[in-house]
Parts: sequence; structure tokens; C-alpha cells
Amino acid sequence: MNKTNIIITGEDFDYSFDELKAMEVSILHYPMIFTTGINIDINPNTYNYVIFTSKNGVKYFLKNISTSINRDIKFICIGEKTAEVLKKNNFNPDIVVRRNYSKFMCDEIKNMGISKNKKLLLIQGNLAKKDLHECLSESFDIDHKIVYANNPVIKKADDLTEKIIKENTYVVFTSPSTFNSFIDKYDLKNNIISIGKTTTDHIRDKGYEPLMTAKMQSYEGISNSIIDYLNKKLNHELS
Repeated sequence: MNKTNIIITGEDFDYSFDELKAMEVSILHYPMIFTTGINIDINPNTYNYVIFTSKNGVKYFLKNISTSINRDIKFICIGEKTAEVLKKNNFNPDIVVRRNYSKFMCDEIKNMGISKNKKLLLIQGNLAKKDLHECLSESFDIDHKIVYANNPVIKKADDLTEKIIKENTYVVFTSPSTFNSFIDKYDLKNNIISIGKTTTDHIRDKGYEPLMTAKMQSYEGISNSIIDYLNKKLNHELS
């Protein structure tokens, strides 16, 4: 197999990609976005439940709270990675929602048996769609706080341009914002890898077609999808 590069465009990642590295695939990190906090005072004890849809939501929420958190507050997290950030800050996630899509998240939260007289807080970033808040507002008294902003990386990396043009390079997009930032700076080939349906839909709206969409919306899912693809490609070349 010729040398293959996998470009990760998210702000950070915490997955080893050991199986791909064992296949002599280079995992390279070229973040296309960076986050900054939005200063907003939040009294957490106004709420019975706080909902986090990302790791950054937890990070910037904790930076913005105006008082210590009442231990009676319950936390709802999207995915284990978000829950882990809470744990690292000595808070226990009470509920972990598995599917990171607004409709599924809303339905799952609605079916948790939360009393209608409870006060909820949804924490998100500036680019989050309104769908989840609007859906939950149909059933709950819920506030929506934006605690961080996603910003595009401005500087172009010349060595990345070379890799895209001259090498066997695949680019992984974990959000619509990473894709937007990338295509503003680079000519994109067809080797586009998407983390999930929302990102894939956005990529298609921009006139591109992903080579693959991860079956699981995670770096593990991305890794497994790439491994399957590269193995099939190698078998085809050898046959």
C-alpha cells in the first residue's frame, strides 16, 4: 500500500488510531477551527437539570458559573466523551444520551420521566442548531445558554497543500464548521470522510460527496470505516 495520510481537522482529538498506524497510515492533525469562551454569568442553582451536547459546553459552562454548584443538580450529557469531562471536574453525569442527533436526543430526554415543573438549562456553542432547544421547549421550562464560539483557523498550512496535491491523503471532517474552514483555504479532492449524518448533509449541500460516513459518530467509528475501506481497496488492487 502506498503511503496514506489521514488528516484530522477538529480542534482536538483523543483517539490513538493505533490500528491505522499499524497499517503505516500517517495520522496528521491540522485543526480548522478553534473555540473561545463567551463571558456570561450563569447561576447553576436556578436549574434542576443541565444538558451538555459537547465537551466544550462542559468546559466553558464551568468557567462561567457565578457560584458553587448545588449537588442536587442533575447533568445530562451527549456521549461518553462529554461525560468524561464532567467526571474530570468531579461531577457525576446522571444520564448519558447515546445518539448525538437533535430528534433522538429530544425524544430520549422527553422519555426520561422528568417532571414538568423542573427547570432545565441547555448549554451549547454559537453554531448549534436551534432544533434541540425548540423541541425540548415543547415539553419543558428550559433556558438556552451559548457559552463558546467556534472560529475558523485563518492561516493556511503550505505543507498540507502539498500533501493534498501530491500524496494519498484523506481528510476527516467532524463538523460542518471544520468543512467550511477547510474549503475556504484548500482545494479538496474526493477523499472526504465524514463523522456523521449532519456533517455529511452539510458537505453535500456545498456540492461535495463524502467518500464515506462513519457508522458510529466517533473517532473509533471513523477509524473502523477507514480500515474497512483501505482493506477492500488493497484486496482489489491485489486481485
